Amino acid sequence: MKLKGWRNWLKGRGYHELPATFQSPTPARPVDKTDWQVCRNCSRLIPARRDRLRRSDNSLEEAGIWTYVCPFCDHAHVGTPQDWSEDIRQQTHCHECGAELGTAYRCPECDFPRAWRRVSCPYCGHRQPVCMPHWVVRCDVFHLQCVQCECEYRSYCIC
Repeated sequence: MKLKGWRNWLKGRGYHELPATFQSPTPARPVDKTDWQVCRNCSRLIPARRDRLRRSDNSLEEAGIWTYVCPFCDHAHVGTPQDWSEDIRQQTHCHECGAELGTAYRCPECDFPRAWRRVSCPYCGHRQPVCMPHWVVRCDVFHLQCVQCECEYRSYCIC
């Protein structure tokens, strides 16, 4: 079967198409908005990623601040650059627009933080920004809390 045939066969059986893989069908779960934050630009409630800092003993601690890219107005907010991830440090080009990053934590073209890009919700197809910390090695692990259908999806690490 050709590639297009396989894609159609997998989609027809409910597999979720992600940026690099197909993953097994999973039922939709409702989003828990407890940790959602208010966008500083448009004031809408949105999913955000908790920032963590590496301690001197190499353990990670919650920093009490958040990083997000608003799915409504595209405003990017970085609480603290998460340079503790080897994959994030190795990223050379923006996952969203492809611009060269150099040493910048945020893309000079689209303002997305390192490791962030848009993905389609496996349940409703709505595209929105998520953090994909392993995308530099083409692993499409991410946690999506869709603002459109309000379903949560967690992809599996394929590394």
